[in-house]
Amino acid sequence: MTKISVYLVDDQALVRQGMRALLSLSDDIVCAGHCGSGDEFLQLVRQHKISTDIVLLDMRMPTLDGVDVLSALDNINVNFKVIILTTFNDTTKLKQAMALGAKGCLLKDIELEELIAAVRQVHQGEIIVQEELAETMEKPDLTLDKLTTRERDILQLIAKGYSNKEIANTLYKAEGTIRNSVSCLLSKLQVRDRTQATLKAKELGFGE
Repeated sequence: MTKISVYLVDDQALVRQGMRALLSLSDDIVCAGHCGSGDEFLQLVRQHKISTDIVLLDMRMPTLDGVDVLSALDNINVNFKVIILTTFNDTTKLKQAMALGAKGCLLKDIELEELIAAVRQVHQGEIIVQEELAETMEKPDLTLDKLTTRERDILQLIAKGYSNKEIANTLYKAEGTIRNSVSCLLSKLQVRDRTQATLKAKELGFGE
């Protein structure tokens, strides 16, 4: 049986170890190697030291993220296919990744069976986007003009690390009012928590 080779690119060692352990449970998939940064991966690619069918590429890494790596690969003749792994449901980044040639987008907490199936399908020439990500990617990208003035103010303060109480004091509002506003803002941003909101804020130009 010819096995599908998979290379892992993720800045978190525990994630790489976990993925390798999961992939090893499949009879027809083998881990071809791994590295901890986009820079290192591109250097290995340029040195023709990457021989694999599939690359599982982390979206968010220091220095070069998944989109940066895909953009660089666009100028290099490679034979492997890239599947993006992400913790965040980041519509803009995911759309950019697909436009740059990624063949799949998966959340890192994906079940083993789904991961194995996705690797096999992409290897066979299919394009795979996990259902939770596909639903968000179909929605239009959020832009600043879709936020109210108060929401922009709150988002900017969240990006600076302010608590609800500190935001309330700064904007002269009741803490309960701010708590409700933050909840609505997180929903509009399509994020789960303040950490993801901070990342979204930076993408929109806040917190620089």
